Amino acid sequence: MIEGQRVVLAIDTASPEASVAIEVGNDLHERRWLIETTVSRELLAEVETLLSEAGVGRDALDAMAICTGPGSYGGLRAGIATAQGMALALDVSLAAVGRFEADAALYLPSAAAGRPVIAVHQAGRARLGWAAYTCPADAELPVELVPPTMSSAEECAQQAPAGAIWCGELSEELDTARAAAGRDGDAIALAADHSRATAILELARKRYSYDDPALADAIYLRPPAITPPKATPTP
Repeated sequence: MIEGQRVVLAIDTASPEASVAIEVGNDLHERRWLIETTVSRELLAEVETLLSEAGVGRDALDAMAICTGPGSYGGLRAGIATAQGMALALDVSLAAVGRFEADAALYLPSAAAGRPVIAVHQAGRARLGWAAYTCPADAELPVELVPPTMSSAEECAQQAPAGAIWCGELSEELDTARAAAGRDGDAIALAADHSRATAILELARKRYSYDDPALADAIYLRPPAITPPKATPTP
């Protein structure tokens, strides 16, 4: 710990726009970038750049936090494995934070008190992953209204709480479905000031416990599409 200041690093690789953030006491530093090759190639370089900008080394870390998804299988696995490897090597604990709550936290409680926020990600095969949250006036953290779920755009538009603020990976298909469902009271969130990794830092500090790094695992709304190995022909 640096002069009594807690140092915590957060990693988010749930989507093509990855982010890392670090708190050194009350000072925050973050980096966002679009993955051009693979997470495993780019993440550690971004972490090292962030540490340099914050003026700390890896050995200064007191704890870490990781986004556990849902999101792309390869990106999540690479990010979680990297966080686990660093945490184990440095003998620090690791907090696991879900993507949807982190996305919602970027807009709550700045949204009108009690107004729901719907966080969305494109899950492929014409499906959406989404969850709904609100933040009552007397609360500091998002309160889950609808747990993470998978559905079509039409089902999402019909089932999501009314008068919502939408954020995340929105699409024309979802816009069309929302219009067809008569959701005139909805709004689209403006771009967030901070990265998802920064929201993960705040949630980890306020809600989540820092645990054994081995306990962190990815959240999937459906099993990964992995082709089973071909059977070996019998001689």
